[in-house]
Amino acid sequence: MSSSSVSSDSVEIEIKNDIDLENKIVSPTHSKKELTIKSSKDADITLNFMLKNDVNVREITPEEDTKLTRKLYIYVALITWINLVFFMDKITMAYAGTFGFFEAIGVDSGVDRYDTMNTLYYLGYILGQVNLLWAQKVGIRRTMIILAFFWNLLMFLTCTLHSYQGAYALRFFLGFVESIAMTLENITLQQLFPPIQKARIGQIFILAALACQIPISFIAYGLLVGPTTAIPVWKIFVIIIGCLTTVTLMLIIWLYPSNPTDLRFLTVEEKVWTIRKVQRSTGASLGSKVFKKYQAVEAIKDPVTWYYVGAMFSLMLCNNITYIENIIFVDIGLTSTLNSFIVTAVGGAFTVVCGIITFFLMKFYPRVWNNTFTAIFWALFSLVPSILMLALPWDINKEVFLALILASTVFGCSWINIVSANQSTCAGYTKMLVRTGLSMAAYSVANIIASRIYYDAGAPRYYVAWGIQTGGFLFTAIFMALAYYVLKRRNKERLAAIALEDDGNEEQLGLVETDGGEKQEVNLANLDLTDLENKRFIYPI
Repeated sequence: MSSSSVSSDSVEIEIKNDIDLENKIVSPTHSKKELTIKSSKDADITLNFMLKNDVNVREITPEEDTKLTRKLYIYVALITWINLVFFMDKITMAYAGTFGFFEAIGVDSGVDRYDTMNTLYYLGYILGQVNLLWAQKVGIRRTMIILAFFWNLLMFLTCTLHSYQGAYALRFFLGFVESIAMTLENITLQQLFPPIQKARIGQIFILAALACQIPISFIAYGLLVGPTTAIPVWKIFVIIIGCLTTVTLMLIIWLYPSNPTDLRFLTVEEKVWTIRKVQRSTGASLGSKVFKKYQAVEAIKDPVTWYYVGAMFSLMLCNNITYIENIIFVDIGLTSTLNSFIVTAVGGAFTVVCGIITFFLMKFYPRVWNNTFTAIFWALFSLVPSILMLALPWDINKEVFLALILASTVFGCSWINIVSANQSTCAGYTKMLVRTGLSMAAYSVANIIASRIYYDAGAPRYYVAWGIQTGGFLFTAIFMALAYYVLKRRNKERLAAIALEDDGNEEQLGLVETDGGEKQEVNLANLDLTDLENKRFIYPI
């Protein structure tokens, strides 16, 4: 890459507006006396593309940047759709149970047996994190196609179940297959947008998870009030969801990218602009096909990793409430099984509204509504109804409990901010994968615990469950605050060192050594350095 193509803008500690925040170079200038040498095979996956095309592409204009962002939203829509169907699949069995599915496979409809299926799903999810190793080598696009194919197959195999043993096995393998899909989707968004912009786009992305109960509730409601058929209703329900998964597979095959170099609908210029913008805003590589052991070790030793792991674990202790709320509504005597679907849809709509509000707050007030503050806010928001579920007497109006249960599920708005912060504050592709894998393993362990805290003997108040969830919301906020404190301190030290060392005129460059031994100057972001290796990396908090 030509050195002329690398911006030499200095870092501003005070960000004047949202545009500056999205486009500023967070990894500032680097002295040529301190060039880092890396082998080309260890470099960024977009390096060869940029070496070939970067010198021929001018800088982007504001008008072109707006047009490019609109094009990239095609992929936001794609990933949002994938996420919607993904979460619909996760709760398919819970809804199918109301149509006689549990009776058909020899499982009672009580909480305990259902929890066992949930436990096996998340056990598969934990073990499935090893898929990240081969995903790094074969690329995101191919991995998503393979996962979606087996995901689709497993959904249709649900219709063949006739025993609970088969259901247990299927749920385990579904968790194994789906285990890294969310991670890969988040990596793709991170490859397309600067951290601040990606953070608020994450609110759109997660709306699919928050909103999945709306379409699936109406599908379930329509089947319950519809005419009877010779085919069991639960099979029709599963087939409908399976067909949506098939459509999703086709979309992934057609559109899903490995990285910005193979984005459909974009010109070569637009691909270069996308890569430039992300690399300049992060100072980190977009990806690497080489697993670097030292980066894995660094991820494990970095205390920030464990703060985010702790935040994810604490938050997901509360996750089963979104899947068991229909049972709670019926237990409390608030509504029938049929009408509980409508209530759940309304609750999903409320959560979606909260997510949309968060999107605009992060857009117009990014210095306040960052990943950390947003995650803390919604965790504490959910903490209040959780405490009230423990404290209120049983003889009050039962509709109050309904409102509190629906309000407590807003914690999903925190989830995407934890994921975004976890990834964007970490440079080095292997380090980021390991940190994300640990976080998703914690996600799975917490969900296993969450599936066990609601047990039949605890109905209808489930004091133990609400007590654990109260602690979960509180510790989520604490862990996020600790991570923010450490990263803010690192930023302060690095910015002070940069101010002393730099005159603002040197370019941030590194050297890549080709197989033939030739050394070429490139943007330092192409060297796939970790955030602790590159002392010029400024954490986007």
